[in-house]
Amino acid sequence: MASRVEISKRLLFINSASSIAAQVLQFSVLVWLHQHLLRRVSADEYSLYPLVMAIVGFVPLFTMVLTSGLGRYLVDAYARGDDERVSRIVSSMVPPLFVVGGLLLAVGGLVAWFVDRILVIPPQLIGDARLMMFLLFFSLAVQLPCGPMGLGLYVRQKFVMANLIQVCSEVTKSVVLLSLLLLVSTRVMWVVVAMVAAQMFALVVNLMASLRAIPALRFRYRPVQWDLVRAITGFGGWNFLVALAARTREYATPLILNHLGSAIDIASYQIGAMGRRQVDQWFDVAARPIHPIITGMHAMGAKERFRNAYLWGGRVGAWVILAVSLPAIIYSGPVISLYAGETYAAGAIVMSLTLAGYILSSGNWMAWCISAAKAQMRPLGIRACLTQAVGVVAILVLAGWWGLGAMGAAMASFVVLALSDVLLTLPLALRLAEVRLETWIEKTLIPGLAPGCVAAVVWVYLERVVVPDTWTEVGLCVAAGALCYVAVLLGCCLGPQDKQDLAMIWAKAAGRLRRGKTVPSDGPPDVATR
Repeated sequence: MASRVEISKRLLFINSASSIAAQVLQFSVLVWLHQHLLRRVSADEYSLYPLVMAIVGFVPLFTMVLTSGLGRYLVDAYARGDDERVSRIVSSMVPPLFVVGGLLLAVGGLVAWFVDRILVIPPQLIGDARLMMFLLFFSLAVQLPCGPMGLGLYVRQKFVMANLIQVCSEVTKSVVLLSLLLLVSTRVMWVVVAMVAAQMFALVVNLMASLRAIPALRFRYRPVQWDLVRAITGFGGWNFLVALAARTREYATPLILNHLGSAIDIASYQIGAMGRRQVDQWFDVAARPIHPIITGMHAMGAKERFRNAYLWGGRVGAWVILAVSLPAIIYSGPVISLYAGETYAAGAIVMSLTLAGYILSSGNWMAWCISAAKAQMRPLGIRACLTQAVGVVAILVLAGWWGLGAMGAAMASFVVLALSDVLLTLPLALRLAEVRLETWIEKTLIPGLAPGCVAAVVWVYLERVVVPDTWTEVGLCVAAGALCYVAVLLGCCLGPQDKQDLAMIWAKAAGRLRRGKTVPSDGPPDVATR
């Protein structure tokens, strides 16, 4: 039986490119926003946003028990051509999600009212904090019951349309935010107001497009099938633990620093960790289109493609991640100084330490993807919880009791991530993908790290010789190393199939330029034929 989930490099690259394009707008607004706020509001007010987000950021974790398995099970059912099962999944999950959404709204109102008893907030900022907190809870409560019906574009791999909706949402957010900041007042509160307005716009448009893509996603009144609910929540329960561990790393730090550090520590960590958060976010957005493909491979029993996709994905992921993170580590000092000023100089150390974990983990980024495809989240969840529990204790010791502040929090995060990725997650991923360690080292690790090892020498040399202190000098130094990075990658690290794919892309592009018009394409090999 043929799968309705298309497995194609061309589709994957188109979807990833559109995702990156959508992220460009969001990142541009984010860069301007933080610099605008840092220069115009106090450290206490600036720290209000990460503190509120640190609390609200934990809420989706608990709802993930009901929602995180939806994409996996809907893709599996759709790939097998079972539209009736798709409809049963939606109709069984909407009622419990609606009830949980109502409870979430009630709890959010209470948390917002007593926010001054949860966080250390100056009296003049309590009103802003309450409004920000309630709006974020309201948005989550409304989106929750709509989740199952909004996955049509994901299941059908229509990421270009999904990203177009995201771009429109970002434009809406930017217009509202700029209007409030420039015409009303410069307040951190407006960031949340604009964000929620954009989320409501995106929710309505996405629902319309999703139901049009897969009509079977419509809710139909019928008895809840608890066997489906149990299967989805069982998957979601372990996925919740994985996400809880990751979110703990991100959000526990500002909460700990709020009580054991200073506002400068919170702001320095927020600024320094922005690099890691943005790389994670950009890469997750670009890699998201591969998730339904991997799930489709497993659903159809394509084991060899599954193994090859893991090796190929790890290699390409390492190339992309290290090309960004290595220069950010090396030039963290001048970047933070130019962006935020010397007051937040500790942010440079935070940036270097939080990004350094990529050197060890980038080749194994698909561990979560293959675990989800095989519905084997339990072992990943156990490992993640153990390591992040150690991480929280380490942050308390280094950042709080030893008084190292933001730098101590970053040190703890790096050590825990390194131990987790090397000792726990990698062996699990290799077992699930049925790949031998020596094969992974040969086809993923060595070619994945080689361009960065060579280019890092160039970047370090230029940083020491030029000592860049302007954005232009930083950009030129990074560009010089990037040329070396690309040269080593193309000259030494591509496999035979990579070269064939690149030659095919070049030949098609050259042919279109010569003829001045688009020519029919029979499509390149699928994502895992190597």
